[in-house]
Amino acid sequence: MKILIICGSRRKSSLTRKLTDIAFEYAKGKYEDVSYLDLGKNDIEPFRGFEEDYSKETADVIKLMESTDVFIVGSPVYDALLSSGVKNLFEHVNYKALEKSVAGFIIKSNNPGSNQQVRGHLVALANYFNILSNPRPVFSIDGDFDDNGNLKNEKIRERITNLVDSTVELKRKLQ
Repeated sequence: MKILIICGSRRKSSLTRKLTDIAFEYAKGKYEDVSYLDLGKNDIEPFRGFEEDYSKETADVIKLMESTDVFIVGSPVYDALLSSGVKNLFEHVNYKALEKSVAGFIIKSNNPGSNQQVRGHLVALANYFNILSNPRPVFSIDGDFDDNGNLKNEKIRERITNLVDSTVELKRKLQ
């Protein structure tokens, strides 16, 4: 079973990245085939159509996406929308390639009001690709971090590890 943790933030100092780092460290310590895709560190070209030629890096990411069974997608909330990097990433993939995959979501926002809206965007995206969504996403807000950007709400860490395990279990039940 191939697991892919995705950090959807392109910002250098990203709280979303800190959350997806937690998911990755936990998953790679417990499961065998775990990869991490950081959209702030990988240069994924803008989608221009399926007939276009893309860089090797973008082509490799598309292959990685299409071979993944379990996605853990972390997205920041920008202007009440999901990260454009996440949207661009999925635009590169043929919708039939991800059928029978599962996904869990980590959503980081300034305040709790916009978390549900972005959850709706992510679930709609997953539904389009016939990806089964874990019904228990992890929501995090600025108040969960200290002034230095360190996670101070340990319940979030626990929820992230539970999200990873329950999303993997969801995939096992589908097999």
